[in-house]
Amino acid sequence: MHNFPTAAAAARRTSKLDATPLARTVRRAVRADAGQILELVNPYAAQGLMLPRTLDQIASRIDNYMVVAEAGGRVIACAALEEYSPSLAEVSSVAVAPAHHGKGLGSQVVLGVERLARARDIEELFALSLTDNFFLSLSYKPTTISRYPEKLARYDTLSRAGVEIVPKRCFQKVLSKWSRPKLV
Repeated sequence: MHNFPTAAAAARRTSKLDATPLARTVRRAVRADAGQILELVNPYAAQGLMLPRTLDQIASRIDNYMVVAEAGGRVIACAALEEYSPSLAEVSSVAVAPAHHGKGLGSQVVLGVERLARARDIEELFALSLTDNFFLSLSYKPTTISRYPEKLARYDTLSRAGVEIVPKRCFQKVLSKWSRPKLV
C-alpha cells in the first residue's frame, strides 16, 4: 500500500483551504482601485452619510487613499486624507463593504491614513462622523467644526451647489512625531 492521498482526502484538504479567510493587505490605493472605491463610497453618499465623490475626483486624488484589499485585489475598505494645509488634514471617505463590517477594517484604513499623514509631516487630523465610538476608539478627541474654517468653506460651496450637508460630530487628533530609534 502506498501513502498517496485518496481523492476524497485531497478534496477535504482543498475545501478546508477554501474556507480560510483570504489574506488582506492595507496599502496605498492605485489608479486601478478608483472604480472599486467609488462602489464603496456611493451607497454611503446616497444615504447622506458622507459627501459624494465622482470617479474623476477619486482618480485625481488616488495617492491620498488607503485601502484594504483581499488577496485577489478586491477593495473592501477605504479612507482618504484630504489636506487643507501643510499641517492640517481630514480623514474622509471611510467606507467598508457591508459584508465586512465589524472586522476592524475601518480602523485599519484610518490608521493607514494616519501613517500617510505622518509621512507628509501633517500635525493634526480631524474627522466628521455620525457616531462617537469609532473615532473615540482611535484616540480622537471631540471638538467643534468651527475650529476648521477650511471645512466650513467647503461645506458652504457644496451647499450652494445643491449638496445636502448632514450635521456630524467633529473629532481631532494631534499626531505624535515618529522618532527614529537610537542606535547604541
